Amino acid sequence: MTVRSVQRTSLVDAATAELRRLIGEGEWPVGAKLPNEVELSKLLGVGRSTAREAVRALISAGQLYSQQGSGTYVASATPLSDLDRKLRTAAAIDVYEVRVALEVEAGSLAATRRTAADLKALRKALTARDRADSLPELLDADLAFHRAVVLAAHNPVLIDVFDSFLDAMRAVSADVTTLDTAETSADDLHQAHHGLLAAIEAGDAEAAALATRRNVERTLDQLR
Repeated sequence: MTVRSVQRTSLVDAATAELRRLIGEGEWPVGAKLPNEVELSKLLGVGRSTAREAVRALISAGQLYSQQGSGTYVASATPLSDLDRKLRTAAAIDVYEVRVALEVEAGSLAATRRTAADLKALRKALTARDRADSLPELLDADLAFHRAVVLAAHNPVLIDVFDSFLDAMRAVSADVTTLDTAETSADDLHQAHHGLLAAIEAGDAEAAALATRRNVERTLDQLR
């Protein structure tokens, strides 16, 4: 048996751990800009090169991201899993292919499992989508409606998987929505979402799956 001797924690590792602690405790919330390299090294009591390497380690872990000419910002309060990192760098078409599979099943299940409370939440979410008058508002309302469909499926694993994709969906949704609205009339998009809700209200699993597929695959076909 070959056993490696235990090494002392390096200064970079210690600085990385301290940055991770500060971020996790909310000293720098998600979206916040970190101090510059000089200020950070003074704050941590280490050299600039050590501070630089600690920041790089957290960028690699997905907790920080760097904008050239602007600075370094907090991306996540906790280190990202391998799946999260892959999703953040996934192509839009890859994300939407998985989205089709998830939401078609969710729509079908929602039609047979939805409760009165689910239908109320779905109607409210769709009304918010209909009333959205800006692109950011539309993106948020659209994802909220589709998440309400997933919640109505009452499958906790499906909900967790869908939620793991939310950041990736949101990251590509601006470009996708611009593409979608350029190729499809607003009325068509309106009818597609109302058709899905109508199928769920009617308890028609087959119609709900078909409406979901038509809705999401329209964008997928355009991406292809």
